[in-house]
Parts: sequence; structure tokens; C-alpha cells
Amino acid sequence: MDREPGHLPKDVKKAVESLIWVKVVGIGSVGVGKTCLIKHFCESKFTSAYQATVGVDYGFKIQDVLGTDIRVHLWDLSGHPDYHDVRSELYTDTQACFLVYDVTNLPSFEQLDVWLKEVTKCGAANSYTVVVANKVDLTAKRIVSSEDGKKWAAAHKLRYYETSAHNGDGVHKMFTDILTAVVSKKPRQYHGDQ
Repeated sequence: MDREPGHLPKDVKKAVESLIWVKVVGIGSVGVGKTCLIKHFCESKFTSAYQATVGVDYGFKIQDVLGTDIRVHLWDLSGHPDYHDVRSELYTDTQACFLVYDVTNLPSFEQLDVWLKEVTKCGAANSYTVVVANKVDLTAKRIVSSEDGKKWAAAHKLRYYETSAHNGDGVHKMFTDILTAVVSKKPRQYHGDQ
């Protein structure tokens, strides 16, 4: 390089310090579609070949939010009980959580309280948290109604979204709303007695 030290067009340290980083964590039971939601958001892709997440997976995307490029770190935490200890270490500094259930799988819906307790216990109680009803494209197999999902979300004072990682319905809106809430510093959701 032919440049002299200190002759960059921008102060690198100030440029790095001005970047906005957001940590978003996806949680929920095994097979609900957390990985597919993240992959669809980051890469606009869907794969029907199911491979359970081993421990944790990770996605990254630079997303424009309110006119600012945000560096989004998406942590995809395995829903398998064997990975509880791994998950519990990864909630630190979480700014947003999306709690996912599969509308064709009643036990995944019934486990939402367990997941919400884990978020609270493991240090992400002040994160902006939403509930995501995934796989809504499977209308013939749907077991959990929109009404039941909305009722659960309202009882816990959480925003509710319906998505399909398969066709992309609702995915972009859900992530955009989460990131907008974090960036605009809307009041975070509280999990516990109010």
C-alpha cells in the first residue's frame, strides 16, 4: 500500500465505533423453523431438508433500519433439551428474542411458557421479545389457531406474528419490526409480575 499512516479518508476508530450491532436470538422447540426463518431473512432462501441445529447456529445481515445500516447477529439456539447449558450461556447481551412455535405442532405451542421462563432466567428478561407462529402455509395441518396464539401473546404482553419460512410470508415484517423496536429504543418487554 502506498498510503502514509493517518491518511485514510475516515478515522477508522470512529467509523467502527459508529456501527450499530444488534443481537437477536431465536428460541423455541425442536423443528419449529427457527433456522429457516433466519435463513429466509438473511438469504431469501428456504430448504425443505431438515437438519436439527446442533447447539447453536448463526446468521448475519446488514439491514437498513430507519435509514441506518444495522449489523444484525442472529443466534439460532437449538431447542433440544440437551443444549440447555449451551443456550444459557448465549443469552448475554441479547437485545431481542423471537419465540417460535409451529402451528401444526401443539406441544411446541404448549412449551412457550417454558421458553419464556428460560429467557428470563438466563439473562435476556429485558430483551424485546415477540411470539412467532410459524408454518402458517400448512393450513390443512394447522392445529393452533390464530386466536389461541394471539391470546397467549396478549396474556404475556408480547407482539404476535404469523410467518411462513417456506414462502416468506410475514418473515421480513417480523424481523423489520423487531429491529425497528430495538433501534428506536421502544420500551422492552417485561417477563414476570407487573
